[in-house]
Amino acid sequence: MRFVIGLLSVVLCAQAQEATFAPQGAQLPSPARAISGPSWRVEREEWRSAQTADYDKWFAEAVRWRREYLVKIGYNGSEYDRPELKWSQRNFVQPQMMVEDRYFYDPVSRQYTVDRYLDDLDRRYGGIDSVLVWPVYPNIGFDNRNQWDMHRDMPGGIPALRQMVQDFHRRGVKVFFPGVPWDAGTRDEGMSPAEATARLVAEIGADGINGDTMSGVARAYRIASDKTGHPVVLEPEGAPESDDALMWNNQSWGYWTYPFVPLVSKL
Repeated sequence: MRFVIGLLSVVLCAQAQEATFAPQGAQLPSPARAISGPSWRVEREEWRSAQTADYDKWFAEAVRWRREYLVKIGYNGSEYDRPELKWSQRNFVQPQMMVEDRYFYDPVSRQYTVDRYLDDLDRRYGGIDSVLVWPVYPNIGFDNRNQWDMHRDMPGGIPALRQMVQDFHRRGVKVFFPGVPWDAGTRDEGMSPAEATARLVAEIGADGINGDTMSGVARAYRIASDKTGHPVVLEPEGAPESDDALMWNNQSWGYWTYPFVPLVSKL
């Protein structure tokens, strides 16, 4: 009987603790307390409402929540220990660049002008860590070519793309290409999208796959990429809806809310 009562107490306590620190989508709430008044006053003065005791309690609950939730999802962090993928932990600034960008390609000389593209970004905002090269839309859908054909049909084909990636690497910039799950009704590649994307990115020598519209790149991409012998970083557009996908999605974009007191990324 004492065991049953004790077990019930633990369950109720866990539920109560979970309710006091519930994630808001892909973010964890800040320690600031809500104050009454007009919205402009709340936004301006919200930061003043968080006292030291509030922060201490918030931090303790955040640590507890993280510890318990990692157990709940059966977390394994081995993907983050892989030497060939660790660079993603310092990869912060990444523009999505359309291949039609005239700073990127000179149609007269028919050459990729990586130095010109990067020099411009260095001048304007201090440079980038990686670039997402986008050859798919707006061209896809005009004919039967699929997303992988759009890569191969870029000027110079695969050999020129390999050289272009090497030019980015020479400047210390990593290169991503997309995988788009909405590509339907085009030429059948004869293999799964995960296999086709992983093989193409490996052939080009790129460093990552961006999962367009994906709320977490499927584990099939991790498996397919590793099989190529050229494993790359997986980057979904949105935060994984399935929290266990944290284990193989090395990074992601951040679609978040930005109150005056910043929230904390759950991932």
